[in-house]
Amino acid sequence: ALGRAALLAAREQPDEAPRLRALRDLLAQRLCAGVPDLVVNAAGADRAPHVLNVSVAGTDSEALLMHLDLAGVAASSGSACSTGAVEPSHVLVAMGVPHELALGAIRFSFGHESTPNDVDRVADVMPGVVAKVRKLAGALGRAAS
Repeated sequence: ALGRAALLAAREQPDEAPRLRALRDLLAQRLCAGVPDLVVNAAGADRAPHVLNVSVAGTDSEALLMHLDLAGVAASSGSACSTGAVEPSHVLVAMGVPHELALGAIRFSFGHESTPNDVDRVADVMPGVVAKVRKLAGALGRAAS
């Protein structure tokens, strides 16, 4: 069964990669247009077609993820092998992403069930989530002073 699934996935890959890349790029465009100070990490590099990694200045990835989850949006703060880490991604740091931006990095992954409607949902929710997280971070910063 696993071998058959791998064979089917390999057959679909030539068609699936461009579709996923189009969804990834559409989400990147929508997020850049709707979220101030959002940066697409590795934008000019050859990237996996099914992953969009962005950094949002003035935020913390864990806070973003919590509020996205509450809004029904699934995202992560790194690769599966680095979950649970409090430090920013060593890959982003090695790429020269500033520490503050690396702390606010999240990733969206696309799969065979992902649709343009999913992109619309994330793009619609993200500006409000970022505003809320930034407002909370500002309030916490004032309370600590």
